[in-house]
Amino acid sequence: MDINLALDSRVLIIEGISGSGKDTFQAYLKEKLKGRDVYDYSEGELLHSWKHFPIEGILELRVKFMKLFVNYLKDIVSRDENAVFLLNRFHLSTYVSIIIRQPELEGEYDEILNVLRTLPVHVFILQLDENEIEKRSLHSERPGVWHKLQQQMATRDGFGNRFEKYVSQQKLIVEAAKRQQIPYSVIKPRAPEIGGGWIHVPEAQSIFSRGVQINAADTKISPKKARSSSKFVGR
Repeated sequence: MDINLALDSRVLIIEGISGSGKDTFQAYLKEKLKGRDVYDYSEGELLHSWKHFPIEGILELRVKFMKLFVNYLKDIVSRDENAVFLLNRFHLSTYVSIIIRQPELEGEYDEILNVLRTLPVHVFILQLDENEIEKRSLHSERPGVWHKLQQQMATRDGFGNRFEKYVSQQKLIVEAAKRQQIPYSVIKPRAPEIGGGWIHVPEAQSIFSRGVQINAADTKISPKKARSSSKFVGR
């Protein structure tokens, strides 16, 4: 699938575990969207910053905020044909948190999905190979309080360490995307020895368009086209 086709959508959501390259990919998409009215939101602006995680009641607040936010973006998209929303983390990251900690919020979460399904949405899921997760999610530049919090959260959620948690989260994100019937693409970082950047992984995804599932084999792109549509390097 050509990334430019996905950019025709009006709501672009970037999902993935820590270290998968979401910020870099967001900057890349924003550059590709020049000329449009881009409503650009970081993960912190969407209440997904790591600094929010320890706050009591954050999941309830996040779901309440999301319910207001989807109605807001629906209104903007309906009134401004040049508007496009670019969101760093949104529904899938929230789902992974909800099903682990507070499954009673799933009903309200489904209300959010119902609104998203009425909109021209495309989700980019940035996925790492398991042998890359530990290295890319290390974030040595972040303060000690971040590393301490990650271990505390992993332990609280029943994992032995951060790596086990991220492996589980990555699987849950893709499994949820397959069920939700919202258009999505799975993208992996290209190895440095073949030029860096990113490549679509059609064999690892299900793409839905207007409620009709498209066979993954029909979405395959040539290596040459993949290179031409992935000229940036993830972090």
